[in-house]
Amino acid sequence: MFGKSDDQERIDELTLRVAALEKMVAALCREAGLPEPSPMGVEPSARVRALVAEGKPIMAIKTLREETGLGLRAAKLVVDQLSP
Repeated sequence: MFGKSDDQERIDELTLRVAALEKMVAALCREAGLPEPSPMGVEPSARVRALVAEGKPIMAIKTLREETGLGLRAAKLVVDQLSP
């Protein structure tokens, strides 16, 4: 009743794991000189990238959601991918 369901806990674990793997793939692409894949098929705008570079992840998430219609969790994953 008060805790998360087993299904939700598993989804959360998998979400974190996928985010970590995506970050690793991005790092490997940079090392190999390959273009990084865009997370979730979304190419963040220059404005979103600038906000991340300025250390404003919350504004970056908000802007990305406004630009793409992504949900909060998906937008956060994309912004987290952009963070160094």
